[in-house]
Amino acid sequence: MTPEVIILFSIIISLSYHVIVYIQTKSNFNKDKNRRREILNEKLPVKLPFVSILKPIKGIDDGLEENIKSFLEIDYPEYEIIFGFHSEDDPALPIIEKIVKQHPEVITKIIVDSSEIGLNPKINNLNNIYPFSLGDLILVSDSNTRANKNLLHEMVAEILDDDVGLVSASIRGTGAKNTFALMENIHLNSFINGIIQSANSVAGIQITVGKAILIKRKVLEMIGGFSVFKFYLAEDHLMGLEIKRQGYKVLPSTVIIDTINENWSLQKFINRHRRWNLMRANIDLKFYILEFLTYTSTLSLILYLVNPTLIPISIASVFLKISIDYLTTRIIISNFKWYHFIHIPVKDIIMAILWFLPFLYNKISWRENRLKVLRNSQLMPVS
Repeated sequence: MTPEVIILFSIIISLSYHVIVYIQTKSNFNKDKNRRREILNEKLPVKLPFVSILKPIKGIDDGLEENIKSFLEIDYPEYEIIFGFHSEDDPALPIIEKIVKQHPEVITKIIVDSSEIGLNPKINNLNNIYPFSLGDLILVSDSNTRANKNLLHEMVAEILDDDVGLVSASIRGTGAKNTFALMENIHLNSFINGIIQSANSVAGIQITVGKAILIKRKVLEMIGGFSVFKFYLAEDHLMGLEIKRQGYKVLPSTVIIDTINENWSLQKFINRHRRWNLMRANIDLKFYILEFLTYTSTLSLILYLVNPTLIPISIASVFLKISIDYLTTRIIISNFKWYHFIHIPVKDIIMAILWFLPFLYNKISWRENRLKVLRNSQLMPVS
């Protein structure tokens, strides 16, 4: 079998995968939209459970002020928001204090605590603020996320069944003001959202991404709380797996949470994905190796370099990949223009290059710490 045939076969597999992801994602969103409408109209209890929203904050994320306002303006009868800071010198602290004063109708708490129980800074923060929460349901949400007014109603509707322990919202990247932020948002809306929606439905693989996850308090305490994940990078994914091991369902919901990415540098893009790649490679190496087949643009470039006479096939393959990503993205967001997607070949090639790094280097810089990422995303300090 010649190299050209092998690469052509890989491209066919790649495009077939993206078509399956698109079909499954569209099916999930259509089905869940109808199901949630039925629940919201007929099955919600008269008295909804109290929800504690935990917001670990470090620095000023893109769109921070509007992000926080959106959570303070959620339409839900009883909830609180607990903001966690590691230091009183955090530049986001005065911003949060100002916004909170503008919304006295919402129960809010601001906790500053520099205690550290492990190497995962998000878990350190969550562990510090969790004792101040009162809700039977806990929503963990990053500070670069923005909520719609019905977020809690929709997520609570999905977790009320006794056998459901955790619900994770779908990520929708938006707000890009430069090229690399646009690449990140397209990647979230097509690759990340698609793989989350299809992995469980098609292959039975559980993936939990923690931009906004709703957990039952009793279930969280059953697994040992946040502290169990203090030495792991993939705390959200591992939390989902542990809850599933306890016999509860973990639902990758189609309820949408906006992730605001406005201004990204190339360095930020590389650092984020190098960390994510290391995490995925150390959780499931076989699955990670197969990921290379999703980089259709890179495979098309390799085909051209191996045999330049096949350039029409390379161009057609890239065009098909762009079209599928466009359609997948349109499932959750409609304000992306067709010309935004001309960045996909460049984005895919960068992602393919970054794909190799976990095999060469297992160290990351995260919140001023140098860490090794080991099996199952376990963290170890670099001396």
